Amino acid sequence: MANTMAGSSRLNRALTLVATAVLAAATACAGSTSSPPADPAAGPSSPAAAGPITVYTLDRPEHRVPVPIVWHADSRSFFVGTWHDGTLYRGSIDDPTVRVFLEGQPGQAISGLAIADSRLYVAGGMYNEIRIYDLETRTRVGTFGTGSDGHLFNLVVTDAGDIWVIDMVRPSLWHLTPEQVASGTGTATAVPLTPEIPHVRGPDNLEGIVALSDSRLVAVKFADGTLYRIDLDPQATERRTITPIAGATVPLGSGMTRDGGRLLIADEIGVAVVELDDEATNGTVVARLRDPSFRDTAGVARVDDRYLVVNAAWNHPPPYTVSSVPAAP
Repeated sequence: MANTMAGSSRLNRALTLVATAVLAAATACAGSTSSPPADPAAGPSSPAAAGPITVYTLDRPEHRVPVPIVWHADSRSFFVGTWHDGTLYRGSIDDPTVRVFLEGQPGQAISGLAIADSRLYVAGGMYNEIRIYDLETRTRVGTFGTGSDGHLFNLVVTDAGDIWVIDMVRPSLWHLTPEQVASGTGTATAVPLTPEIPHVRGPDNLEGIVALSDSRLVAVKFADGTLYRIDLDPQATERRTITPIAGATVPLGSGMTRDGGRLLIADEIGVAVVELDDEATNGTVVARLRDPSFRDTAGVARVDDRYLVVNAAWNHPPPYTVSSVPAAP
């Protein structure tokens, strides 16, 4: 069923990834499709319009395809990264225009974002690097490799300072220690995910990740929407134990964030809200939010009583936008 549901969205997104890579390489050297139907077994579907909808617009449409979003409480602003060249935007909830914060360049991408200790952490997409920037000076303070033939997607920073990055192509979870981060350079360590998480060929593997604690992560697989609990243990085989979370699937699940005991998961046609039990062994889809302003939703952040939802618009023309919708009750 997952293949049927993912269908056209996956194909169109894969074509966009290829086109983006070709365009980026060429630069360095010198119409709308329908969304897949909601899964009727995945929980209730409801409109997001339980209150006013606000749409924020990126002011430089040539950068193309915004994917991740992160909220920075200290500055009361949100950051959005673009897939095309790694340009970083910063927006305010009081300003309808989202403006460039850090210019990108050919050979860069931003597919995942996290903020911790006044630093911004970037997953570099098809370029397979993890980059770290100082938010105050806007300078890069760290670059880390993960080899080739992968596609880093989203990442999370734990309270202990460890960085965990997922890969939508390779069957690995990438890890940087606080000591590596402090050094500013190096190579991330690969933690294998198979056979517990079946690997599929192409960019349809893990795409969303959150940390429930320093030693427990949750990830979602794009292809079939399965949620996995990943318990980190240096004494365990392969340094982790992986358990599927029963009761909830989010097909096309991508960018993900925590909202207390809930997970907010962008699923290309909106946001799925999943409630976890205390041990993250079971989950329940309590809402699937939909709105006409959504266009290939790729990331989500919780801000006050709102969700900020990034519209990647994989196969749509500009403008590129972020939708602000009321949070699910």
